[in-house]
Amino acid sequence: KVANKTESGLWSSVSNFFGGTTDGEGGEEKKEETKVEGEKKKEEEEEKKPEEKKPENSTKPANETKEVIPEKPVIIKELLKIDYVLFGIPRMTDSSPGKEKLAALKKVDDDKRATEEARNKLESFVINMRDTMQRDVYISASSPEEMEKITQALEEESEWIEEESWGQTFVVFNARLAKIEDYCEAVRNRVKEMNGRSDAVADLKQAFNLTSQFLAKMANTSEELRYHTIVELDNLEKLLNTTQDWLKSTNEAQSKLAHSVDPVLTLATLKTKKVALERELYYLVRKPIPQWYKDKLAEMMKAFKEADKKEADKKEEKLTDDDLSDSAEKKTDVPAENEKTEETPKEKEKEEEKSEDKKVEL
Repeated sequence: KVANKTESGLWSSVSNFFGGTTDGEGGEEKKEETKVEGEKKKEEEEEKKPEEKKPENSTKPANETKEVIPEKPVIIKELLKIDYVLFGIPRMTDSSPGKEKLAALKKVDDDKRATEEARNKLESFVINMRDTMQRDVYISASSPEEMEKITQALEEESEWIEEESWGQTFVVFNARLAKIEDYCEAVRNRVKEMNGRSDAVADLKQAFNLTSQFLAKMANTSEELRYHTIVELDNLEKLLNTTQDWLKSTNEAQSKLAHSVDPVLTLATLKTKKVALERELYYLVRKPIPQWYKDKLAEMMKAFKEADKKEADKKEEKLTDDDLSDSAEKKTDVPAENEKTEETPKEKEKEEEKSEDKKVEL
């Protein structure tokens, strides 16, 4: 290959020296000419293209630049596939043994918490009742047998809590609490009744007063101005009388009983009687006013206004008559005063003459 290259190079140099041309050189010159002609044609075509695009009747100046309108962005949405791979400890399913074990441990904790709460409730109730039963109110509200029974039950319960309650469940503690509360319920109820009886009786008597005032007002009004029926008022009066009689008799019976006996006059009964009486009273007080009653009231108000107007007119007439008479009297009195003023100079002359006579005498 090296020898061939050297030979071709020598041959070309010799041919050039003598000014001769070969076929290869003529072909290369023709190729260069064709390339030059092709480039000239392209330049001519490019110069013709802008001239063809310009319109013939265009009046725009050559230096004017076109406004470039930005293209709107195109949003392309594609669904992406995500492969979720969980690293670490896998989650437990509902049927996994680990979840069952956690549920069992949670139940143990809940039972332990419930047991502690039940134990504290029982212990606090026993301690409070032992102190409460020493008060005078509870001593008077319980019989000696009840007091002995309750104190003995409380002591036994406190000993059981200190010695035998360890390891018991909340079910046992709740059962023993309910049992000791039953022992003390009667005495606690009597004390509650004694403390609240006076207020309940006062509330019922207040309802008596309101009902009596309403009935008295209805009795003083005429039938024409009353839109409540006689039956309604009679029923309310009967209910008031029966409730007052019941309170009187029951209160007397309660006063005869000892504090250690269950009461006859209870708070629940007092409240029931009060609600029944107030319901009947408020029904009549809030009864809607009929139209005929409104019309009658309007007529009465109109009559009152007319009567007041007539009285006012009479007073004005009387005042005008009095004014006229007073003015006439004043006119008649004025000449008399003038006469008096005219007589006064003569009296002065007489007095002067008398004074002169006296001087002469002297």
